[in-house]
Amino acid sequence: MTITIRELLNNPHLKSSVIAGNDGLDREVTWAHACELSDPTHWLTGGELIMTNGFAIPSSEEEQIVYLQKLIDSNASGLAIGKGLHAPKLSDGFKSLADQKAFPILNTDYDVPWIAFSKTVANAYVNQEHAQVILTMRLYDKLRKTINHDSPNQILRRLNEIIGCKLYIIDAKNKWILFEQEKDLNIEELAYIKSNELPYYIKHIKTKDKLIAQVSIPSSRPTILLVISNAGSLPDNVVLRHLATIIGIIVEKDMTILEKQRRIGAELLIRMVEGNVTDEAASILLNDHGLGKKTLQIVACSGREEKFNYEWLHYWLHDTGIPNLITLHQGILLILLPEKCNILSKLQTESPNQTRIGVSDSINRLNRTSKAYQEAIWALQSAETHGRKVVFYSESFPVSPFIPRDRTDAEMLMKDVLGDLLDYDRQNNSELVKTLYVYLYYNRSWKASAKSLNIHKQTLVYRVNRIEVITGYRLNNISHISELWMALQTALMLKMIPDFAEAITM
Repeated sequence: MTITIRELLNNPHLKSSVIAGNDGLDREVTWAHACELSDPTHWLTGGELIMTNGFAIPSSEEEQIVYLQKLIDSNASGLAIGKGLHAPKLSDGFKSLADQKAFPILNTDYDVPWIAFSKTVANAYVNQEHAQVILTMRLYDKLRKTINHDSPNQILRRLNEIIGCKLYIIDAKNKWILFEQEKDLNIEELAYIKSNELPYYIKHIKTKDKLIAQVSIPSSRPTILLVISNAGSLPDNVVLRHLATIIGIIVEKDMTILEKQRRIGAELLIRMVEGNVTDEAASILLNDHGLGKKTLQIVACSGREEKFNYEWLHYWLHDTGIPNLITLHQGILLILLPEKCNILSKLQTESPNQTRIGVSDSINRLNRTSKAYQEAIWALQSAETHGRKVVFYSESFPVSPFIPRDRTDAEMLMKDVLGDLLDYDRQNNSELVKTLYVYLYYNRSWKASAKSLNIHKQTLVYRVNRIEVITGYRLNNISHISELWMALQTALMLKMIPDFAEAITM
């Protein structure tokens, strides 16, 4: 720490006493500056002890108060006046202002040269600077020795020992603790964390029994370092900045590893749901992700109107130690994770309002993964149809009671009714399936359907005639209409046709 006014007073060689401002004796002094200017504030940076033989002090009370107020406003630490030299009598108003603002006014014996003050302060500053350099070197040396083989939590424990304070890395947005640190941080302490628009800042907080420094960490992931001391002091801001830089390196390394694991895991999950990996290979690779020999399930999430940002979920699963594979597949977020993991409440509270969630049955054999994927998609479609936040495949909430719950039966139903029409579209690059969907959606209204499809009415009439010829279904027959509509809903559920939402909202 830098030297204080009190410590200067306690130095017998400086032969000084207090005239006023006793409550400010713990002010830190960054420099001792002799000055006889009537307004020295243009040359001050804060923390200086101004030393004068009295030439600078005005004689009138009003001018003395103005002079003192300028020193106070410049964040000077105090004023030392040579005893028995050229200073006028100090007015009561001058001393009263010093007491009120806790601004120390010292009286120094004539035989003490001002250079003695300057040397004392300079020596204290050099010692402090030397201590800062040594401490900073120890921090970087510890990082160098541990970064390649120790976990973030192990490195933090070692940094704790060097600093003599507790260190916590906090997710800036969600205010949860990163890595596997001790979860003994009080909610009260977390409540002090405030978002700050500045890219880099240090904020000091004092509670009843602790000193807390909140330091932004320079990293791609928004994180905050909390440095908590129970011993009455915190490291200097210079050390805190270096410490935050070291923590930033730790966070960046962890994010690099995490992103690599996510990409590898995403590729594996896609291969599993598409059936492009053997069970034996999948078992070995799942074991690398902490998912080996576990009963698993697939969670599917989507939002029609809001893009699903899953970065926070990826971080949260990692920070809470839940093994997972996660990826976006055809606009739907897929998560493979151990069964009965408590993530659904988090998903519901943190996801956008329009997000819907479907959960598969258990995966107790890896060759069931593709089917579990379809179950999750099926449950997701049911959630969207019924306006529910979460639907489990095991629940009795099908999209329609007339659509089979089994995928094989559903595919057979869809192909029996729409197979020829789908083949025709593929071969001729036409849009008859889309036309059928829109036409039925608008209750066979020629005007509304033509407008939505952006085609002429006669073009629509021609397309409807072709649909009837190809499918063998009449679109003025209620039983035929019902079968076609159920087949379309089944095809949507199975992701065998695109979602025509854009066409019906034009």
